[in-house]
Amino acid sequence: MRQIRGGQMDSTLMDSAQLALVFIHLLGMAAVVGGYFAGIRSVPKRLSAGIVHGSLLQLVSGVLLLGLAEMGTEPVSHAKFGIKIALTIVLLLISWPRRRDQEIPSGTYHAVGILAITNVAIAVFVK
Repeated sequence: MRQIRGGQMDSTLMDSAQLALVFIHLLGMAAVVGGYFAGIRSVPKRLSAGIVHGSLLQLVSGVLLLGLAEMGTEPVSHAKFGIKIALTIVLLLISWPRRRDQEIPSGTYHAVGILAITNVAIAVFVK
């Protein structure tokens, strides 16, 4: 990054990186929540690749977004990020081992969806 005006960092690169990561994070969220709703009526229940890979994408992009937030000047809600990362890890622990199963229990399928929707709600409603 370049330095301008008395040692201040040019934030254009950081803003671009943050916007790209938010875009990727939202794509992951769309894959997980969309995959859940797309398969909600299917019998037998099966986790789509979108759900599994979207949750992995959300974890990686979320941790990178946290790193960028820590480098900024705004205060960071560690509780919010901690809960969101914990929910995503639980979602991955449930979905990753079952990614190739031809059928999973209905409760497991709905747990994945509820965790994903809860994660979205926390992102929207918690400051």
